[in-house]
Amino acid sequence: MHHKFVVFPFSAIVGQELLKKALLINAIDPSIGGVLIKGDKGTGKSTAVRALAYSLPKIKIVADCPFQCHPEILKLMCKSCQHRFEQGEKLAGKEKGMEIVDMPLSATEDMVVGSIDIKRVLTDGIKALEPGILARANRNILYIDEVNLLDDHLINILLDAAAMGVNSIEREGISLYHPARFMLVGTMNPEEGELRPQILDRFGLCVDVQALTDKDLRLEVIRRRKQFDRDCWEFEAAYRGGQKKLHGAIVKAQKLLPNVVMSDGNLENIVEITSGLGIKTHRADIVIEKTACALAALAGRRQVIHDDIISAALLALPHRMKQQPFEKTAPLDRQQMEQLLQQQEQEDIAPLEKQGALKKNFARLNSQALTRGSETRRETAEQGLYIRAQESSRPVSIAVLPTIKKAVAGTGGLSVLPEHLMEKVRSGKGECLYIIVLDSSSSMRMDKKVRLAKTLSWQVLKESYEKRNRLALIVFRGDEARLTAAPTRNYERIQDILEKLPSGGKTPLTPALFRAFELAKKEQRAAVTIVLISDGRANVFATGSLEGDIAQLEKILRKPDLIIVNAEARHRSIGTLENLAQCFQARHLYLEETL
Repeated sequence: MHHKFVVFPFSAIVGQELLKKALLINAIDPSIGGVLIKGDKGTGKSTAVRALAYSLPKIKIVADCPFQCHPEILKLMCKSCQHRFEQGEKLAGKEKGMEIVDMPLSATEDMVVGSIDIKRVLTDGIKALEPGILARANRNILYIDEVNLLDDHLINILLDAAAMGVNSIEREGISLYHPARFMLVGTMNPEEGELRPQILDRFGLCVDVQALTDKDLRLEVIRRRKQFDRDCWEFEAAYRGGQKKLHGAIVKAQKLLPNVVMSDGNLENIVEITSGLGIKTHRADIVIEKTACALAALAGRRQVIHDDIISAALLALPHRMKQQPFEKTAPLDRQQMEQLLQQQEQEDIAPLEKQGALKKNFARLNSQALTRGSETRRETAEQGLYIRAQESSRPVSIAVLPTIKKAVAGTGGLSVLPEHLMEKVRSGKGECLYIIVLDSSSSMRMDKKVRLAKTLSWQVLKESYEKRNRLALIVFRGDEARLTAAPTRNYERIQDILEKLPSGGKTPLTPALFRAFELAKKEQRAAVTIVLISDGRANVFATGSLEGDIAQLEKILRKPDLIIVNAEARHRSIGTLENLAQCFQARHLYLEETL
C-alpha cells in the first residue's frame, strides 16, 4: 500500500533484537511507560521507531474529535465524547493508522499541552481548547529525538501526562483536561549529555543500541539499504509477508495480554532481583511485571515463565542502576540475574583469604572495641583485688573500716545503721565476647561480597586470638539463622566453619539479630559486642515486616554494643543497615573501610 512517505519495513531491520523487542512490548502494552533508546548516531534508532508505526494495527477513532477518542470504549474518550455517548448518541467512527507525532526541540509549553482560546471564552462564553502536541499524540506514538537536549520542564510535563494518561491545561483560572494515552519513545546520544535520574526512572524500558560488529550482518545492512534506495516500493512489497506476520502477532498479543497469568513465585523473583541490585524505586518492579506479561503474550503464552522475568529485568533496570559521577557501571547480563535468583540451587563456597589486617578505624569504633582482651580489668564486688569502697544498701562484701568511719561521722559513736554500710569494690579479670553475625545469602555472592565478609570475620577471629577473647558465630541464609559456634575460644573450629561456609538462599537478617541479642542478654558477666556483616537485603522476617522485627528487637536489648559492617558499596546501599544503626545507636561502616 502506497503512502505519503515510504518507511523502511520493521521486519527488514537487521539485528538490534533488543531494540525491536522493547518497541513491540510497548506496542502491546503502552502503560509500560515507553522506551528510551541510547546509542551512537547511525545505529538505526530513528529507523526502527518510524518503522514500528506502520507495523501496528489500525485504531478506531471518533471522526469529529481532535483527540482520536475511541467511539465505543468509554475510558478512551474525552469528556465531550463521554457526555455524547452517555446521552445515547452513536459516535461516528472511522479507522486510521497510528501516527508518529514528533516533539521538536524548540517546542514551547503551549505547543505541548495546548492553550485556552480566550477569544471564544469572552465572545461565546464557552471553554475552548486549542489542542497541542499531547492532543495529537493521544493513542499514537510520541517520538522525541535527542530527548536529552529537550528542556527538563517539558520532559516532566510529557512524563507526567504519560504516567497519568491525562493532560491538564490551567490558564487564567480556567481548567481543561483531555486524555493523553500515548506510546512514548525517546532517542539520545549519550555523548551529548545524560538525563537526570528522576527523568530516567520515568521511562519504562531502556535499550543501549550499539553498531553491529558481525561482518556478515553489516554487509546485509548495506545490501538492504541499497535495495530500498533503488526501489522502495519493490522493497516494501518484498517484506509485505513479514510485515503481515508481525502485524498478526501484535494483534494476537494485545488480545491475549489481559489473560496472561503471573504466579506469586514470579513476583517474588522480581522483588529478589530489584532488591538484590539495590533498586530503590518501586516503579521498576511494576514495569518488570508488565513487561514480562507482554513478553509472554508476544510469545503466545498465557503463563509468565522464568525467562520472561530475566528478559524484562534486562530491559527495565539498566537506567535505574544507581551510579556515582564519573563512575562506569558494568552492564547487566543474564548471568547476573540468574545469580540473584539462585535461592535453592547448588551451594557456593567462597574462598577465605587470610592476608592483610583490620584498619584502625574498625578496631577503634568505640571505647570497648577490639582492643579489649583477657588482660582487661573490670570492677566487681565478688572477687579480685580490693581497691576501694562504695555505698551500698545491700553489700555483697562489707568494707568494715569505711563502714565504721561513716558511722562515727554520722552518729558520733559506734552505732552502725543500714545507711552506713559500705561495700568493697574489687578489680577482677575482664571477659569479652564477640558475636559475629554473618550474612551468607545469595545476594552476598554478587561482587564477591561473601568472600570479603568471610575474610573480615577471619580478621576479627585473629584479633580475638591475640587478645584471648571469646567468639560466637551466627550465620544466616535461606529461611533461618543458625548459631554455628557457641561462645568459645576454639578459634580453629570457627576458622574451619568459615572456610567451609556455603552461600545461597534468602536473607533472614532480623531473625539472625534476634539470636544475637538473646545470646548477648544471657552473657551478663561478659562485655559483649555484636558485629553484623551483611548487605542489608533482608527478605525474611519474624513478624512479617522489618519495622515489626525492629520493635521486637528493642524489647530484648535497647542499646546493644553493635557494630554494623555494610557489605554493599556506599553508593549502592539500599538504606536498611543505615536505618538499623540509627535505631540502635550503633556504629555503621562499609566493608571497603575495614579491609
